[in-house]
Amino acid sequence: MGLLRKLRHLTAPGWLVRRHFAKDDLDAVEAAIDASEKTHRGEICVVIEGALPFAALWHEEDSRRRAARLFLEYGVDQTREATGILLYIQLLDHQLEILADHGIAGRVPQAVWDDICHATEADFAAGRYRDGLVSAVGRIGALLAEHFPAAADDNPNELGNRPRLR
Repeated sequence: MGLLRKLRHLTAPGWLVRRHFAKDDLDAVEAAIDASEKTHRGEICVVIEGALPFAALWHEEDSRRRAARLFLEYGVDQTREATGILLYIQLLDHQLEILADHGIAGRVPQAVWDDICHATEADFAAGRYRDGLVSAVGRIGALLAEHFPAAADDNPNELGNRPRLR
């Protein structure tokens, strides 16, 4: 990790996330997660991070390792059927990661997750942050519904649906 990248992260403004995701955008993403989770037994957790914190920079974490740390921190690995999905967006480095717990990861090839990432990154590059994220949630939800359809009698919301901002 280069010195310039570290300096960019350390000096990035705290409002960076809000620049790309206003309250209405976050509300739309939350509604998309809520609607999606009514169709499957999985859990979708969205984390949007502007700049990396000092500890992540110190340990030279790339976006994949950072996402893995947040996957554990937010309990995405603790869902009943191991069907948690973390959608991690690192705005300053323009990185997006999807981490799937072993219950769903064993059923969906990595290439499918990569395709969702690439499509979302293309939307972000075109300035369509809200639409790109809502679309990604929809595609992830469709995969979860295919492999883990909702149970009529027992489908708790284990993680909450509001995107987490860091």
